[in-house]
Order: sequence, then structure tokens, then C-alpha cells
Amino acid sequence: MLGSRVVIGVFILFAGALFCPPTADAQIDRIRRAAQRELEKQAKKMIGDAVACSLDDTACVEQAKKDGEKVVIVDDDGEVITDENGNPISDPEEAKARSEEPGEGIWRNYDFTPGTVVWKATDFSDEPVGRFPASQLEFVSGNMEIVEMNGERVLETSASSVFRVRLPEALPEDFTLEFYQQIAAPNIATTIYFTPMETANSRYEYQYLILRQRSGIHFQGNVVSELDGFREMNQAMTPVKFQVDGDYAILYIGTERAANIPTANFGSADFIEFRVGGNRNLRSYISDIVVAVGVDDLYDTLMETGEFTTRGIYFDTDSDVLRPESTPVLEEMLTTLSTHEDLEILIEGHTDDTGEDAHNLDLSERRAQSVVSYLTRNGIDPDRLDAVGMGETQPFADNSTPEGRKQNRRVVLRVKEG
Repeated sequence: MLGSRVVIGVFILFAGALFCPPTADAQIDRIRRAAQRELEKQAKKMIGDAVACSLDDTACVEQAKKDGEKVVIVDDDGEVITDENGNPISDPEEAKARSEEPGEGIWRNYDFTPGTVVWKATDFSDEPVGRFPASQLEFVSGNMEIVEMNGERVLETSASSVFRVRLPEALPEDFTLEFYQQIAAPNIATTIYFTPMETANSRYEYQYLILRQRSGIHFQGNVVSELDGFREMNQAMTPVKFQVDGDYAILYIGTERAANIPTANFGSADFIEFRVGGNRNLRSYISDIVVAVGVDDLYDTLMETGEFTTRGIYFDTDSDVLRPESTPVLEEMLTTLSTHEDLEILIEGHTDDTGEDAHNLDLSERRAQSVVSYLTRNGIDPDRLDAVGMGETQPFADNSTPEGRKQNRRVVLRVKEG
């Protein structure tokens, strides 16, 4: 009987160890491992049937294109290089730029900053394949449907098509427009208007955008500002970023500034109209449209309200690694803190409600700390800075909408009290 009691006692101890609730750290580690496994699955899905070429292997890229195969670029660790939305990059120069640190290389002159308040954001992930996303966009004419491409759902045009992005009211003088597009061929274009287009381009009284191999700003059929050589738009989904700040307008295709003018005149309406070229054999694709308003000055806003919110600090997907597209906001933070040496700030990381609460809290903390680390590496006294992660606990907007989730993924700066 004594032996039985010993065995039972040992079993109870062992069972208690098995079923003891995990500590918070253990739970976070488990979530991180699960997130890493999910990223690895996504990476394999992104590669798919594509040829994986290393960053410096131009021969691999050229051969794959010659053979008509898709290409993804991988870094020295074999990880797929992506844009800020997690889409794989196929252009070697674009991939090289995306792998740089903020403030380095071409990013020293990068000056796009997204608007503060999101008015419209599309998310096609739950849209049925084969249908037009009528709940998110306004159909005008043409042939458009949702399709699966490289593991994500995008809008495909198989004929010259027109759709509108409806807005809550007419655009103000400060706004930004962002989206991804792949255009069918060098001679096929997408044209974007910001007021009703009811005449020929030659008689249209406002400026407009033309996106193709030569992309830029036009007025009445004439070039105002443009750049040639955007071949990547015919090969892969390419980020397009457009910003109007009063009289000034800039247009970025990928990492290059395609247009830059101090005489902006795009008009204003409560919609943006896209006219997308394409046909049965040459199809175009578009996704992730975001319209935001308000481009606030960091220091002035901090002094007036005690806080500053930005969506212009980007991280790798499910990571605390800062992306180089963050350069403009990070540089503005550095300038502000260097100029006003008595200013002390708290940096908050915020997420949407996608994923587990504990993971989001941990991720937001690490992201806020990454911003602090960048600032201290560049000469700011760490005693002037604090970092905190808020996770999904303080939503700015409704997480049930794409606009709300986009708005909630943010970094907030607050003036430290005392």
C-alpha cells in the first residue's frame, strides 16, 4: 500500500505540473512561435511556383524572366523581401531599396507621409471571387472581378473599366491616396480623376494622374510632371502613393518620385474615379486602396493637443523591424527632438484587433521600443523617451471596417507629464 501511495503521489505532482496554467511569458512565447510558423507558411505560399532569386543574383532574375516565370527576391537568410503590406517584390532594385534601413540610400530623399485620418480603405480578403466588390467600390462600367493572385484577392480588369472610390465628403486641400497596381502592358494606362470627368482630357479643367511605364501628372492632354521607366508596374503589384498638401503634389511609384509640382490643381469631389485599361489578353490588377486626409505638423500638434498620431511608421509584417518607408516621420521626430531639447515624449504602439490579445500587446510594445531605439541610435537622450505597448486596448476607430483597422494600426506620441 505504501508503494501505491507513492506512485499516486508522484502522478498527482506530475499531473499538476502538466495542467498548471502557463505564465504570461510562456504564453507570449507560444504565441510568437505560432506567429513565426504562420509567417513561414505565408513565405512558402508567396514563393509558390515563383523562382526565388537572391538579392544580388541578377542572372537568376534575368533567366527567370526570359523563361516567363515569376520571380521573388530573397535576402541572405532566405526570407522573401516584401513591401509594407507583405506582398513579395520581384524587381531587384526595388527589393534592394526595401532592404535598406530608414534614412539610408534612396530613403534619405523619400518624403511621402500618409494622411492622419483614414476616410476609405479597401480590403478584398473576404470578397467572393468572381464578383465586383460593390460594398466597397462603385461600379461605373467595364468588366471587373475579384481574383486570387499570389495568395491574395485583388480586383482584375479584363476590359477598359471605370470605378469610383466614394468618400464621406469632398476632399480637403490636404490628402493622400495609396494603392497597389499591376498594369497589363507598357502602352496600357490607368487614369485617375478627382472631380467628375464628363469631357475629353483636352478640355478637362483640372489636373489628373496617368499611370503606365511613363507615369505622372497631366493637364488637358499635356505632361505637367512625369518620369519614364516604370517597367515593374507590368510585372508585379507596385505601390502607388500620391500626396497633395495645398499647392504641392508628389507622386511615388515604388520607391521613385514620378512627379513633383508646386502648382497642384486637382479639384475636389466626394469620390475619386479610376479608369483602368485592360483587355481579355492583357489584364490589370489593383488592391489596397487607402484615402486619408490631414497632414499635420508634428511639433505644432504636440504643443496644441499634447499628442501626435501617425500611420507613417511602418514595420515588417507581424514584426518590430522598422521599414525604410518610415523615414519621413522618423526624420521629423529626430528634427523636432533635436530642435526642442526640453521636449520629452512617450511613444505608444497600437494595433487593430486581428490576432490574439497577448500577441498584439507584446508586438505593440516591441514596435514602440523599436522607434525609441532608432531615435537613441541617432543621438536622442534615452532619458527623454519612454515606450509602451497598448495592443488593441485603445481603438481609435471601429475594428469591424477596413478603414477602422487601418486607422487603429498606429503610433502615438505624447508629451510626457511632469
